[in-house]
Amino acid sequence: MSAEDSRSRRDARLAAYEKLQAARPHLFANPPGAAFEILFDRADQDFVSEQGAAWARANGLPEEYGDIGVVYQDAYTMMVRDAVRFRTGDRGAYFRVCPAADGVAAAVLPVLDDGRVVLLRHFRHADRRWHWEIPRGFAEGEADGEETARREVGEELGCEVRDLVRLGTMVSDSGMTPGGGDVYLGLIDHREFEAVGDGPGKDEGIDAKKVVGADDLRSMIAAGEIDDSFTLTAYALAVAQGRLPGR
Repeated sequence: MSAEDSRSRRDARLAAYEKLQAARPHLFANPPGAAFEILFDRADQDFVSEQGAAWARANGLPEEYGDIGVVYQDAYTMMVRDAVRFRTGDRGAYFRVCPAADGVAAAVLPVLDDGRVVLLRHFRHADRRWHWEIPRGFAEGEADGEETARREVGEELGCEVRDLVRLGTMVSDSGMTPGGGDVYLGLIDHREFEAVGDGPGKDEGIDAKKVVGADDLRSMIAAGEIDDSFTLTAYALAVAQGRLPGR
């Protein structure tokens, strides 16, 4: 690839980066005492890009792996590589994955009106495994957490939430992605849930639903049968707030 082509590619990625910064300035804050300062000066960004490109070439990888800016984007997510200054004064890069939409993601602990909890057996591509977990998902557009929560329950359980109780927020992986979403407890009419059957969610990788009591849910967590971070967070918040029996 020519130097002109490389410059054009870097310019495009930095233009997308500046657009993201203007739309979501909170993602680019440099608070007092921050351990890693994001660098916005083009000279610093070019230095870090060249540093990364040299490392990539030395390891037989495409030099574009060293680019700064929005290096990938689709309808759901974007991958951002920031130029940063460390506490040592050295310059380098940090990589993060940001949601494409500016709305609020959500996870919902579905509780039937008889006190039992609904779990989904969901296949996840990232680790190529099945997980017992609760409904959750990305926001669409600028949807708030409640709108996202209701949509996800409808898509994955096939029924409506009667009442939503906001439990709090969670950070899914602070080392890789900013934020995680709102966490809710959703109250569902057991007759409506039972009338739906197992159909909804099949196209999203869900092949089964399980209804468990509080003791069985606790036993599954203790035995390591549930390891999804959203489900564990929702359970911990619900028990801590006295919304589920726990000991």
